[in-house]
Amino acid sequence: MNKHPNESLQISGVSEVQTLWQSLYAKGAVNTPELPDSQDMPWYIALMQAGAAWIAAWFLLGFMVSLFDSLWGRFEGGAALFIGGSYLGLGLALYWGGRQQHFLQQFAFASCLSGALALAWGLFDLLGDTFNLAWYLSMAALFLLLWGIIKHAVAQWVFAFGCSVCVTGLLAEWHLLSLTPTLWLLLSSIMLLNLHRTGHHYQRARMWIFATSANLITIQLMHVFSLDSEFSQLYAVDWQSGITAVHLLIVFAICSFLLLSLCKQWQTPLTHPAILFALLGLVLITALSFPMQGLSTAVLLILLGHYGHEAWLKGMGIASGLVFAAGYYYSLETTLMLKSLYLMGLGGVLIIARLLMWRFFPITQVQVEHKEQA
Repeated sequence: MNKHPNESLQISGVSEVQTLWQSLYAKGAVNTPELPDSQDMPWYIALMQAGAAWIAAWFLLGFMVSLFDSLWGRFEGGAALFIGGSYLGLGLALYWGGRQQHFLQQFAFASCLSGALALAWGLFDLLGDTFNLAWYLSMAALFLLLWGIIKHAVAQWVFAFGCSVCVTGLLAEWHLLSLTPTLWLLLSSIMLLNLHRTGHHYQRARMWIFATSANLITIQLMHVFSLDSEFSQLYAVDWQSGITAVHLLIVFAICSFLLLSLCKQWQTPLTHPAILFALLGLVLITALSFPMQGLSTAVLLILLGHYGHEAWLKGMGIASGLVFAAGYYYSLETTLMLKSLYLMGLGGVLIIARLLMWRFFPITQVQVEHKEQA
């Protein structure tokens, strides 16, 4: 019986990885001759763990708050700092205990998260019930430290996201909030393009990329759809149009670089009509992004995910693109004529892309035979 082509590809891929691992072991670069099992976690398991830890963290914090309130009749910032330090110490002790069981990791994550929430509460109370510069600096430093010392992937993502949010708050305090999309876009792109250089910190760097990308999408959603009036006031500056133009130029430059890099991988000449039309499509998407801010960011995340083989980034890009397009369509601030023009432009780009795929990347006879065998 003939094997399915996908199975043969998987077997050849595994053998190549095993051969590479054996060569590294022969050179003394790794300690064990056997290839370790993959530690990648399915996305739905990661989301379930993050949600469960968030709920457990609030339960742990609520229990201690109720206990202090029943014993002393009050709960102040000093008590919150004490609880936060205790929970944080317990969580780090469990992480560094050496036993990497899923339940212990999950409890350690919930404990660290509860401790971070308690510390944030205590600092907020001691600093006069305001989110000021000192609060953002302290919490950003705490989240950055936790991201750097914890090896649990889900915890790394959560604390990296918290750090990026605190840095965004710092920039808002300095009246530079409108620069945050460009900052996170550049940081995520540079880190992804150099991900192969991170070595031992590969997982930590990946979680940082996912966190900053999620924060980037959140900022643009809040700005584009005016989800918060105070945020919109901080975001709006006199030179906003210039910042938007620079941001879109940077997005276009990075997307063009990724597209040209993919062409080299595919061994396709730059003068190929498909490549020229793809660049033209980038120009059209960039032009559409002037009124529809966020669309170019979604395209960039899709290209970054395809370049780095990161399904999470591609999924975030596709989902955010649909949200931005749907949000503009149902926006009450946009006229019906503009909505029609935007949707016609997007539809035209998709139709042209589909026609180009049919014209320059036709289905070969070999692919048809593989489908029939499947």
